[in-house]
Amino acid sequence: MIKLISSRNDLSRRESYDKQWRRLKERVVNVMNALSSTCVEAQEQAKQKLQDWLNGIDENLEEVKILGTWARSSSSIRGREATDFLPQYIHPKDLDLSFLSKVNLKASAPDLALVQRNKILEAKNQKLEKDLLEQRLLLLEHKAETDAKLEEARIREENLTRSYERFKAEIEKKQEETNELLRKILENTSKQTNP
Repeated sequence: MIKLISSRNDLSRRESYDKQWRRLKERVVNVMNALSSTCVEAQEQAKQKLQDWLNGIDENLEEVKILGTWARSSSSIRGREATDFLPQYIHPKDLDLSFLSKVNLKASAPDLALVQRNKILEAKNQKLEKDLLEQRLLLLEHKAETDAKLEEARIREENLTRSYERFKAEIEKKQEETNELLRKILENTSKQTNP
């Protein structure tokens, strides 16, 4: 790209300037598409792993049974008998939390980090797309300016060619007039010397 920009004012090129820019544009588009597709695939995989992990937690949560318990302390029953059934109160010791040992948070940490990285890459990708769009606009502006200058140079060249042709015709005419005048002078001098 730098090479193309630096050669923008060169009037003679071996290859077409537009063709070189098209090739560069195709390469950039191919790289951006490949980067985008790999990021999207990686993000989809990370989302699927996270969803599978969350589904596993949901299944394990269904196994948890919360049961009412009998209150055993007199302070918590406020004057009631110790054998009263309190369905609203659940003691932490009575909960079955064994499913938490099955949850492997370390295994899902790389997937969560991958999701975060994908968001960062997506933001960078959007910035690159914005920069690419700005470069395309600059390229279009530059192309319009270059086309205008080339058209102006072509018109100037045509005008110079026409004026050169006119000048050449005038010179030839003057040359013929001069030759005719010399011929007449020579004839007059030869007549005077040979009466």
